[in-house]
Amino acid sequence: MDEQEFEKIAVALRKKAIATCLGCGADAMQAEDVAQDVLLRLWQMRDTLDRYRSLDALVVVMARNNLASLHRKERNVPIMSVNNKQLQSQLITPDESLISSQEVAWLNEAIKRLPSTQYAVLHMRQVECRDYDEIAHRLGIESSTARSLLSRARIKLLEEIKKRNTL
Repeated sequence: MDEQEFEKIAVALRKKAIATCLGCGADAMQAEDVAQDVLLRLWQMRDTLDRYRSLDALVVVMARNNLASLHRKERNVPIMSVNNKQLQSQLITPDESLISSQEVAWLNEAIKRLPSTQYAVLHMRQVECRDYDEIAHRLGIESSTARSLLSRARIKLLEEIKKRNTL
């Protein structure tokens, strides 16, 4: 596909990407960002677009996937982002405040008891907000290994929380 053909279909594909994002609950700014990313990727793929039966279907899939990636990045909130003063201001009684601070201390201890690599990956991902590629590079491991270590750390913490809540 040459440049002129792409320019002819780009407007319709952009509208399709925006409509898909809006249909998935994105706001106008997010939809526009995703549509731009999709069009950029399509432009990079323009020489191989002829092999797809439906460019509309391709745009829908790409828009949904990009929007999902955008949402994953946005909801990544550091574990330690809430300090004790914020927690105390939201609590009603001193008893609840004491229990909350004990739970935070217990969680910090549970995190420190994780194996060193799991702790390192969890800390870099949740506290330092690093992406998997950067974590992998810093630790000298594969990106998929970093994902697995983070998953294991989270599972281990969840099991600890479940044990604590059943006692």
